[in-house]
Amino acid sequence: MNFENNIFLNIKEEKENLKNAIKTFSYKENHNELFTLASGKKSPYYFDLKQTLLQPIYLRAAGSCMLYLIQEKLGKLPKAAAGLTMGADPLIYSISLLTAEINEPILPIIVRKQEKDHGSQKKIEGLLNKIKNINNEEIVLIDDVITTGGSTLKAYEAIKEAGIPVKYAFCVLNRFEGGSENLMKHNIELFSLFNLDDFRASI
Repeated sequence: MNFENNIFLNIKEEKENLKNAIKTFSYKENHNELFTLASGKKSPYYFDLKQTLLQPIYLRAAGSCMLYLIQEKLGKLPKAAAGLTMGADPLIYSISLLTAEINEPILPIIVRKQEKDHGSQKKIEGLLNKIKNINNEEIVLIDDVITTGGSTLKAYEAIKEAGIPVKYAFCVLNRFEGGSENLMKHNIELFSLFNLDDFRASI
């Protein structure tokens, strides 16, 4: 990818703007009344990234920053990006649309939480026939927030069951609560734009 492309001209500024938006719209910290996370854990730190990522300007920024990180870590762009609905959906679509602008489209692959109970009864939506024979650096897993990695692992299991190898996962925020370790048990390396320490008031 040509980093002179307009998508990446102001990538450092976009990342800082995204970080500030997450602080403003998505982050809460309360040490007196703990939040219950999707994993069931209690924590004084809570992120609702949808409040940021469903604002188009920040969704585009997140897509650009994720693409930059993917290119930086892999040295190339993958053929597809997959994730569990719905945390991953906006990011995957942003990434796919941005790469279409530069004629290097990344295919979006969406994993349902359960199979459709009608029609084709599919669990995975996307052009799987175009990525069936690719190697494990050609498809990456995407998520917004990773705590224990449960959602990402659900997507991984579905993709694996479809016969597609995966080696890397990317997220906007890694909470550092076991997600990286749980993914590594399946030989999946996790990279993130931010982590909890980038936001919490008391470290």
